[in-house]
Amino acid sequence: MTTQETTLATFNPVYGWALIAVLVASFVALTFSLQAGIFILLFTTIGWYTWRYPEEGFLLFLILMPILPMFKITQTIGTFSLIKDVIIFTLFARLFVVPLSTKTLQYRRNILFAPLITLAVWSAVSALRADSYILGMLRLRDIGLYMMLYFAVLYLPKHTSEAMRRRLLWFTIGVVITLGLAAWQWFFSVDSAVLRFDPVREIWIPRISSILAHPSIYGEYLIAAFTLFVSIVVYGQRNKQWWFILLTVLTLPAIFLTYSRAVWIGTAAAVAAMAFVYMLRIFRGRLVNTVNKVNTRRKSLMIIVSVIVCIAVGTLLLRFTPAGGLVRSIFDPTYQSNEERVEFFVRLIAPLSNTEAVVGRGLGDVIAQNFREVDLEAYDIAAGASRAVQLTKNTTLVDNQYLKTFIEMGVVGIVLYLWLYWRVAVTAIQSVKSSSDSLLGVVGLWAVGFVAAFAIQALFIDIWDIFPTNALFWINAALLTSTKK
Repeated sequence: MTTQETTLATFNPVYGWALIAVLVASFVALTFSLQAGIFILLFTTIGWYTWRYPEEGFLLFLILMPILPMFKITQTIGTFSLIKDVIIFTLFARLFVVPLSTKTLQYRRNILFAPLITLAVWSAVSALRADSYILGMLRLRDIGLYMMLYFAVLYLPKHTSEAMRRRLLWFTIGVVITLGLAAWQWFFSVDSAVLRFDPVREIWIPRISSILAHPSIYGEYLIAAFTLFVSIVVYGQRNKQWWFILLTVLTLPAIFLTYSRAVWIGTAAAVAAMAFVYMLRIFRGRLVNTVNKVNTRRKSLMIIVSVIVCIAVGTLLLRFTPAGGLVRSIFDPTYQSNEERVEFFVRLIAPLSNTEAVVGRGLGDVIAQNFREVDLEAYDIAAGASRAVQLTKNTTLVDNQYLKTFIEMGVVGIVLYLWLYWRVAVTAIQSVKSSSDSLLGVVGLWAVGFVAAFAIQALFIDIWDIFPTNALFWINAALLTSTKK
């Protein structure tokens, strides 16, 4: 073998692909935009890392999850938020598409396969029926992207207790960082907070949002963390519960200070659902020995006491804080926020024909029903105008996911989403009632609380379009599926 042949045989192809990526990024940077060239190089690096190390790529996704919404504030760095797309696409291709095409995909139980496939097909049909194909395709991308995340997480190489603990660690670090920044915002930077009008005292109240885009979005993220921490407290080992009891206690004031009625009601729904399902487990007597009976009775007593304390604290908050006036304003039709919601409802529902009520008008068509226009062209997307894309998608928000789905996809779309809720909820309840394994119990009880809050909050916000909460729903569903026995 010649020296040249030996060199070629030992040459690592990674260096070749890296050189190609650098050359392409340099060409784009010199010819079109320096920013575009830098992002191409960044996305290529992230994609390679995720492809090589899928589990670490998923951990990176968990770490960046609460940070990415912050980057949408400017046109310059808004493109950075597309890192989540790169990670999801890479994981989906690496763990599902390639093994499926090479017939090496190992089957894993999938509780959402039928509703997912049906929803994907109906979403594609609704996108083709859209008045604006550009907006319809953007909405289709938002729906399909997180379906890919579900399959990617489902087919991660390992779902062992060790892997779960590592994922929990990095997710918890993100939560703690946002809590610390929320405390800083409340005590030292209250001028940066979003305001809500208190109809009782007739003053404006600051609302914390940490580094997420809006208090309601931050509140949804906190609910996901809160329900997970509560599940760990219920099922975790006694010597490790105190850390998560502390985290649960720290999360509740932050939830309250978001001053989001949807978040408050979602938290109450989550607590009620989790307590109800876990007590069902107790009363059905699915215990295997005396030790389990003692531990379970202790935990059931702790749950009962915790629920009573939550009810008492909630009552005091409603009675002696501005929270009472804000909650009562939900039923006040003259309250500005409620007036806007009623106006949305009438404006969107009134023009629909009987056929459109069943099948919808098309993805993104709430923008036409709301007397707005699509100020976006294909060139803007190709040029990476992330801010313009985000603003255009924001014009489709109507603060009610069920109403938005009804307009875009009709009764058929609502039924499909309710089918998803049903499959996840039933599987989660079964996991809690029958599990003797702490990992399955934690994931199942977390799913019970999270889905309850998710479904309730959908009445007040376009929750399927809000990152990172929509991503957490699919992650939760995938972990529930993978741990279900």
